[in-house]
Amino acid sequence: MDSLTVVKDVSIIIAGAVTLITFMMGVIQYARQGHDARASQFVQMRRRFLEDPAFRELLNLLARDDPRLAQMPIQDRRNFVGFFEEVALMVNSRIIKPGVAHYMFGYYVRLVDRSEHFWEGLDRDSVYWQVFRQFAHQMRVVKEDALANREMRL
Repeated sequence: MDSLTVVKDVSIIIAGAVTLITFMMGVIQYARQGHDARASQFVQMRRRFLEDPAFRELLNLLARDDPRLAQMPIQDRRNFVGFFEEVALMVNSRIIKPGVAHYMFGYYVRLVDRSEHFWEGLDRDSVYWQVFRQFAHQMRVVKEDALANREMRL
């Protein structure tokens, strides 16, 4: 075998290895960017949820299932449920994991789902709240699974 053939073969192997390493680093960077973007979007949603004055008032009333919930503006209540539907869509799109959504918002979703005062003047069974109802069910299942797993570990 002549030395030119050996140099050519070694060059091809080195070029292939460099290409593979570059490709793998690109894939890792792409995955990292996606994760960072999802985390940023989630943090922005959480901030919006906690900083909205109407949402804060609804949260305070929901904590006690206060009858004054029924007097809160319908649009504020619609926006509140709409926010949870946005979270549900993020879960359904696999942008947020169900466990993370439950940890951050599940408690509040369940409060809304159980409150009769909150839904006064709104048609809870309307097709337009289907995403919310499915999300509330999903959050109940996540909670039940978490409780069952905790009991299994004890």
